[in-house]
Amino acid sequence: LIISATLNTNYSLAKDIEKMLLNLNVKVTTVSLEDYSLPLYTAKNSKIANENGIEKIEILTKHLVNNQGIIVCGPEYNGSIPPIITNAISWISTSTDYWRDGFLNKIALVATSSGGPGNKFLISMKMQLEHLGAIVMPRFINISSSLPLKKDSAEKILKQFINLL
Repeated sequence: LIISATLNTNYSLAKDIEKMLLNLNVKVTTVSLEDYSLPLYTAKNSKIANENGIEKIEILTKHLVNNQGIIVCGPEYNGSIPPIITNAISWISTSTDYWRDGFLNKIALVATSSGGPGNKFLISMKMQLEHLGAIVMPRFINISSSLPLKKDSAEKILKQFINLL
């Protein structure tokens, strides 16, 4: 499962990664969190969502549960994880009884397309995924306006990722 935080450069990065994985004969599902339009998670909103159904959250959770690996593509926001990712994880972890199955012992990889190197996002996202129970690759894929995608390097990282699945 490739999760893109945005529909901009991180979605383009997600699609590039998807193409590389497809060339390596890996079945891939790519989603953008922007397509889910989840409201801001609060205790009050949580009760409203549970009363009105949680279809979007269920769909995201099932994607996580039904895939062996997770790749998260997101930009660095204010030196950390963008709110859209934190918000989605908050909804998933508080709204479904089986959410841990989406993270526990899953192999994960973090990637970024940011204005700068995105190192703080990469480290913060790695820590978040490990806290949720995922096994996160020690190497990352990162690009920026001054650092284009190095396909050879990215392919090596993806091959390591696949070997761990």
